[in-house]
Amino acid sequence: MLNLWDVATGQLIGMQDRRVPLVLSVAFSPDGSTLASTGTYKTITLWNVSTRKIINTLEGHRDWVASVAYSPDGSILASGSWDNTVKLWDIATRREIATLEGHTDRVNSVAFSPDGTTLASGNFTIVRLWDVATRTEIVALEGHKDRISSVAISPDGTTLASGSVDGTVLLWDMSPYVTPQFLMSDFDGDGAVGFPDFLLFVAQFGLSQTDAGYDARFDLDGDGAIGFGDFLIFANHFGKEVPSLGSSSG
Repeated sequence: MLNLWDVATGQLIGMQDRRVPLVLSVAFSPDGSTLASTGTYKTITLWNVSTRKIINTLEGHRDWVASVAYSPDGSILASGSWDNTVKLWDIATRREIATLEGHTDRVNSVAFSPDGTTLASGNFTIVRLWDVATRTEIVALEGHKDRISSVAISPDGTTLASGSVDGTVLLWDMSPYVTPQFLMSDFDGDGAVGFPDFLLFVAQFGLSQTDAGYDARFDLDGDGAIGFGDFLIFANHFGKEVPSLGSSSG
């Protein structure tokens, strides 16, 4: 069953899907207007949050779909399935645009990096990182001893967390594989995150992607608005020199 709850009051405000007893994953679009849900069936359901009605059903997987995630800009939906694949869907056309193959077991969790350029997917004991633009695998991360149930990438894009039924949570350094998010905080390109970058950031603070003048470079957490979350990421790296793209902390 799929329910909607009012966070402020704790009250149930809508019951949507009684088709299956087990819903495995839900994800809101960045603007909050759409909800994707999936479970013990082979399809993904897109819901209009306001009307509680189905917008569309995405079909293509051959087994249960265990996880769904929206890209930070809301243009792509990723899905991980027990058919051992990850699929990417174009939200505008509601069509499949790619199938990412490489896992040899059920994919239980997917997560985008804050800038939307990288996708993490976890299956049995392996986390794979994918380049979203080229649809190619970046690296396979091995360390767990049992099924990986969840993956998440930190707001600054530098750390990946993976949780497993082996009873552990592993943290992975993302810097050897992707451009750390704080490199994007050097807005003026002088090699350091400093006061000139702060002035540029302040000029954008409070803007959302629907506002004139919005610049996605300053939306460091990729939520579609330039606000306090982005400031926390920026402040964490204020005063630091930016390493060259070829450097690595590992």
